Amino acid sequence: MLSITGLDFTVDTSLFRHIATREKELLLPSVKKMMKSVRCPFSLILTCDRAEVVSEGVVPSEILERALGVNPIAAAKCRYSFSGDEAVHHVFLLSAGMLSPLFGEDTVQGQINDGAAQSRLAGSASPYIDKLLNMAVAFSKRMHTEMRLRVFDSSVAEAVRRKVAGLHRVLIIGSGEGARLIASSLVGDHEVRMTLRDIDKTFLVPPGAVAVPYERRFDEALSSEAVISASSGLYFTLTEQECRALGDRMLFDLSLPPDLPPSVAAIRTSDLGVEEKAKDDVRRRVEAAAEEECRSFSEWAERSRIIGDAGMEAEAIAYEAMRRLSSAISSLSLPAEKEIQLRASIIDSVRKASIAQKMRAHHAGDMV
Repeated sequence: MLSITGLDFTVDTSLFRHIATREKELLLPSVKKMMKSVRCPFSLILTCDRAEVVSEGVVPSEILERALGVNPIAAAKCRYSFSGDEAVHHVFLLSAGMLSPLFGEDTVQGQINDGAAQSRLAGSASPYIDKLLNMAVAFSKRMHTEMRLRVFDSSVAEAVRRKVAGLHRVLIIGSGEGARLIASSLVGDHEVRMTLRDIDKTFLVPPGAVAVPYERRFDEALSSEAVISASSGLYFTLTEQECRALGDRMLFDLSLPPDLPPSVAAIRTSDLGVEEKAKDDVRRRVEAAAEEECRSFSEWAERSRIIGDAGMEAEAIAYEAMRRLSSAISSLSLPAEKEIQLRASIIDSVRKASIAQKMRAHHAGDMV
């Protein structure tokens, strides 16, 4: 039965700072560490905000945490798990960005592909898990093609506009769709400044707003009457100390995960009392499509069980061969690029040899 063991980085970002922006680099070493304790097939997926083990058996959370260099006791509050049909459904929603802090993001597609590829190279994967992850990526691409997933409800921007009525200067931290929509709604009635991490990307700034470097956000906040943080990062845009230094300025935190520390008295999206109809509609449509995709995967799995598949059997043999050779290959201490090339070559060779052997056996049977 398919299982998922996961860690939600957004629960405590400080635990996972050493992973940020290094997801791809950490994949193969982490999988190899896990293989010392995990005997069932599995793939490891690292995204900007979570780590997941998709496996054909239950993988204890501590194994994942130790492989990533995270304290298991501290990480206990970040854990989650799924099994069976619920796990399959979760993978499809994950791939489409429905579970991401930046709702509807498409970067998860590449992160799932990277996880599947590195797990294959390590020899921990299986044709069953590969099929699910490939279907999930294809599903995400289809959803992003058929509908606009990255939505930000105008009702939120309108509620903010009412809250800051009468104020002069407003700082917006962030440059994503939500930040731009809010900036556009305030220009004309307020002096609006918006931060950019890359100050050259002024095309992101709505007409009438002023671009300021992200690094100057605190100084700009000091000269503003309202500060609206709406970024898509995993880390706080202002510290608790900086927020206290801002005194009685009106603070908004419209991000998930939060942009401001929980202890800060800021106005959150939930405090605005508005319906996010566009986001809810997208979520319903994607969840319905994911249910259909789950049925397709189950039907495929049942057909494969009944009639078999020579290609899948060959892949399973190749992964098992790599699993058995993995430690020996690691002991060679090859440069990372050479090691990856060797692993890929062995998997491909074993797979082709297995298919060739089956073909010879089939022809020999026909001759008899």
